[in-house]
Amino acid sequence: MEKEYQAIPEGVLARLRTHFSSLSDTEQRVARFLEQHPQDFIHLSVQALAQRIHVSEASIVRCCRSIGYHGIRDLKLALASELAGSLHQIHEDIRPEDSVLTITRKVLQSDMQAIADTLSILDETMLERAVQVLLKASRIEMYGIGASLPIIIDAYYRFLRIGLPATMVTDPHMQAVSAALLPEGSVAFAISHSGRSRQTLMALKKAREAGASTILLSSHANTPLGEYADIQLITTARETAFRREALTSRIAHLSVIDALYVAIAMQRPDSSLRLLKQVSDILDETALL
Repeated sequence: MEKEYQAIPEGVLARLRTHFSSLSDTEQRVARFLEQHPQDFIHLSVQALAQRIHVSEASIVRCCRSIGYHGIRDLKLALASELAGSLHQIHEDIRPEDSVLTITRKVLQSDMQAIADTLSILDETMLERAVQVLLKASRIEMYGIGASLPIIIDAYYRFLRIGLPATMVTDPHMQAVSAALLPEGSVAFAISHSGRSRQTLMALKKAREAGASTILLSSHANTPLGEYADIQLITTARETAFRREALTSRIAHLSVIDALYVAIAMQRPDSSLRLLKQVSDILDETALL
């Protein structure tokens, strides 16, 4: 039987991961201590924490504010409240001696945790804005490279099934060219785990300059790509030794795409059901005998 312990609540930990890359080196030291020693962080004074972490008191306060809290007292109250309310199984890295069943369980638990963590930080206002912008778009052009490309393909397929005027540009060099030619009323939808892909950034930048609305689905806030996004949908995922954060984040990204797909379909249920049946009939005709 696996050991249980009080883990950092998903809301606080999710915020740490989402904002970590944008923190200063000193703030990252504070964030690492918070993640590794949550109980100490709650009970130690700011002076004691500063001595323990070897940073200034001001750095601790800045870190708290950088991840979305008013100050250290606000963060401590949130952390203490959530720690008191839940017990979590320890999330272990996969080990070479693990059985196939154990590996499967750990992988699936990691995927489920990514979805739960993402739900705790998703901005409802941004989601609603994304749905409305996509519904009104005269053209939706989608960009992504590397690990984000399969998610773009899935999103394109789903949006197409419910009648959205979606298209995707998979050539990294043509993305910027195509984006620059977007007419007004268009939407550029980019997916980038890191929020730092040079090719995707150029495409989103050119799309905004052309007058298109821009949406970014990413695992990190405060990124270069985010500067060119009118709407940011931020997810989060934990990293393990054998599964980098970018791999687990795919599950969260696909879940957000699913949510957008269903939410848009529910805005116009009659036409969506008609189109879905039409697509299903076509697929039946092309199925193998």
